[in-house]
Amino acid sequence: MSVLAQPIPIERPPARPIDAPPTAKYIEYANEVAARLAGKLSARERRRLEGERALLARARFIELNGVVHHYQDVGPLDGEPLLLIHGWDCSSFWWHHVVDPLAQAGYRVVSYDLKGHGFSDSDPRQDYTVAGFSADVQALSRALNLGPAHVAAFSLGAFIGLHVAAHQPDLVRSLIFFNFSLLPYNKFASQFVPRLLDTVFNGVLRPIERRNLWWLPFIYARLVMAQNTPSVGDIRLGTLGLRYCDPAAVRVSATELSRPEILAAVAEQAKTIQQPLLLVAGANDPIMRPADGRKLVALAPNGSFLEVPKCGHLILFELPEHVIQIMRLFLKGVR
Repeated sequence: MSVLAQPIPIERPPARPIDAPPTAKYIEYANEVAARLAGKLSARERRRLEGERALLARARFIELNGVVHHYQDVGPLDGEPLLLIHGWDCSSFWWHHVVDPLAQAGYRVVSYDLKGHGFSDSDPRQDYTVAGFSADVQALSRALNLGPAHVAAFSLGAFIGLHVAAHQPDLVRSLIFFNFSLLPYNKFASQFVPRLLDTVFNGVLRPIERRNLWWLPFIYARLVMAQNTPSVGDIRLGTLGLRYCDPAAVRVSATELSRPEILAAVAEQAKTIQQPLLLVAGANDPIMRPADGRKLVALAPNGSFLEVPKCGHLILFELPEHVIQIMRLFLKGVR
């Protein structure tokens, strides 16, 4: 019997009428975790994998615009909805520190994997564009009857959240963006950066992760992207995104986000949104620079800005307690 033919060894939530079958990626990894937990492990590794099993146990699946997506729906169904959108080449597990504290505070917390990311299927049309991702968010919101939801988004996810707020304002109650800013267009960078990212992520980091050399991406993240050292468990969850991200998503998204019209649209969309917006910047973010974040917030009618000292681009893993506190305070003040 093949791995994918084996039964899923993790009990998941009761099925809903809208649920789709689990994806092959999910089944593969759920069985892998179960098999490893059945073997001999160090106490620390067992705790880490038991944590992952608990995350896997919450998995739900839904078809959106022809692609099966992995999502999780935690907290009271009648709570204020909070939708979490992860970043480029990441997964919904990047939000794992946030979900339970906000659910316990009474919010209905919905996190999901973008198509081609995490345990969501790849898009056969390779529509890994901001507009394509935005259409999926809109479909998810309506399928789950979220109504106007608070939207928290990280990095690439903020492009998507902003697009939804600008084009379907009835679906968005407020916005919290982490590590996001205006990105000035540079003709040279637009030609060079997408190829560089394709090489680094698809040609180097992804093969490294498949060989279980997760500590090499850890070193890269610590030296380049972060000011604080994430835990080993968080880095392993982060590199899980590398393992399952469709390589085409890296190429398509990186190319699109280097186009001048896409970058210019961010400023124009920011001018139109009426929802409360909080942009949280890492003071030492090498990608989304705080100064450009301030410029973006200045365009939004109801925008506010918070700069977190000694923080890089990976705030969700660097300073998760800060993220939780920031979100609680902001959401409490939204009327």
